[in-house]
Amino acid sequence: MAQEENQDDEGDGKKKDKYKGGLVFEPEKGLYDKFVLVMDFNSLYPSIIQEFNICFTTVDRSAMEQDEDAVPEVPKEQDQGILPRLIATLVSRRKQVKALMKDKSATQDQLATWDIKQLALKLTANSMYGCLGYTKSRFYARPLAVLTTYKGREILRSTKELAESNQLQVIYGDTDSVMINANVENVSDAFKVGQEFKKAVNERYRLLEIDIDNVFRRILLQAKKKYAAINLVEKDGKFIEKMEVKGLDMKRREYCGLSKEISSKILNEILSGDETEKSIARIHEYLREISGKMREQAIPVQKYIIFTQLGKAPTEYPNADSMPQVQVALREIAKGKNVRRGDVISYIITGDPQSSDPAPREHVMKADSGLSPDVEWYLGKQIFPPVERLCANIVGTSSSQLAECLGLDIRRYKSVQDQQQGGSNDVEIHPLESQIPDDVRFADCARLSLRCRKCKASSAFEGLVAQPDLVSASGVLCGSCGATISTLSIVAQLEHALRTQTARYYEGWLVCDDSACGMRTRQMNVYGTRCLGPKGLARDCLGRMRYEYTEKAVYNQLVYYASLWDVDKAKAKASAESGNDLSREDKDKILAMAEHNRVRFGTVKGVVDKYLDKCGRQWVAMDTLFAKLGFNKLIAAAAA
Repeated sequence: MAQEENQDDEGDGKKKDKYKGGLVFEPEKGLYDKFVLVMDFNSLYPSIIQEFNICFTTVDRSAMEQDEDAVPEVPKEQDQGILPRLIATLVSRRKQVKALMKDKSATQDQLATWDIKQLALKLTANSMYGCLGYTKSRFYARPLAVLTTYKGREILRSTKELAESNQLQVIYGDTDSVMINANVENVSDAFKVGQEFKKAVNERYRLLEIDIDNVFRRILLQAKKKYAAINLVEKDGKFIEKMEVKGLDMKRREYCGLSKEISSKILNEILSGDETEKSIARIHEYLREISGKMREQAIPVQKYIIFTQLGKAPTEYPNADSMPQVQVALREIAKGKNVRRGDVISYIITGDPQSSDPAPREHVMKADSGLSPDVEWYLGKQIFPPVERLCANIVGTSSSQLAECLGLDIRRYKSVQDQQQGGSNDVEIHPLESQIPDDVRFADCARLSLRCRKCKASSAFEGLVAQPDLVSASGVLCGSCGATISTLSIVAQLEHALRTQTARYYEGWLVCDDSACGMRTRQMNVYGTRCLGPKGLARDCLGRMRYEYTEKAVYNQLVYYASLWDVDKAKAKASAESGNDLSREDKDKILAMAEHNRVRFGTVKGVVDKYLDKCGRQWVAMDTLFAKLGFNKLIAAAAA
């Protein structure tokens, strides 16, 4: 899957100043433990301008007068234009300077001067394309910029197709480079694959050149422009391993030092090359250890400091109460200090989970301040989210396991994890729900609590098979006093439970699938499933809104309630030769009690069946099932 980025001139937001930019391939997320090659085109856009002779004097722009989105034709058999000639001159001069740098007798001052010069020439050549698409440039020529990016997308797409035709997997691509899974475990074999692919690509062009930019021993690919890899760097004839991190949370300023330290530790474990099971076990143990130290206040306060830059003057923020950095800035202003836009505010979140307040770092670091970091806030907002994202595509762990290791509420994170799996894997094949064991299918269902009218105690009833001792020939028994709970009472309590669950579904609560956001609302916004963030600005969160209680969840809840009173299902489980741990005595009792209570349980089950009959999830609309394939039209035609 590929996406095209838009080039947008920030100075003028008109439609005519927007055009398609570089091509980006959807990353094949995951951990790759074999060599991955980064193949990069050298100065792609300047090379395209030279390769296809793109210039003011060569490109026919008349077609764009009628359609501004039209792509001009590539010039054919014309003399070299002014623009390609200028770029060729800059490239030639840079090569001359780089040749001077190979002089072994050159002094350090000379080498430094030449290096600055060759970088300046490179920057000037690369800037030529930027001038074409910038409205305030004196060389602004939108048709030339459109043609240049069009050829760039075309070249990147054909490069991917060439790789795949040679049985090479392209795991990511962005504008002028592709990541290729070499699928080899030896560095010499990796370079061999890279050189062969380089030769195959370069044979297609006159001036365009692709080369091996990086060789990754292992890589964790998370998203576009977000990855961490072990890069092999050649030094003194030997390859040394160097960690390279791009775009991950640990590179962002708003995460505290402790969060970055933990992320770095986990990243080292993931990319260590050890067996996944061992790495995951060490990660889980480390998280338990570090969360324990945090709760014991054994971590230095300096590691909790958060740095955030002000995007505007503190007094201009409309929602200052929800922004810690603004609260701290306003307090500093009240003390007479000068705080302006662009200043970096440092603070620590203090207090307890119910009332977390930000405080300037110098206040918390005073021995007699009486302030301490809010550990639960840091675990939930600063530690868990980046850890969860790092481990998202690692087999052997899950959000709920990571939350448990940190001592957080696993129910919350299990719910988010289930929503993500249910919402993002629609194309995967899932087993039929009827084939999933009950203990797995109904694990998240609310248990039926029955209140005894005699002793007023409430106890969960989980069915005849799970609790044969709570069923007698006269009906269901109270778990506390042993009294029989009447059928009418059970029916009334079950009806209340059913209405509670269906009401919860129809409330339609939406939650953000990003655990760091925690947004919960009943209002669907005009952006569809996109989360608008806690401040409603559509730029504070990249998560997606999911239903907190889905139609699948409410259907499973109804089926679970019905299964508690299904005597035939209970008898089938008791009669099964394998798959249960029931004793002979329990089996005989279940079979006997099932028949004794068949009519009684059937009455209760009928209450649930009334709701199930109204639930459309159990039915398949055969007339629309294959509609997209056109089968319904064929059937209709045959019937006619």
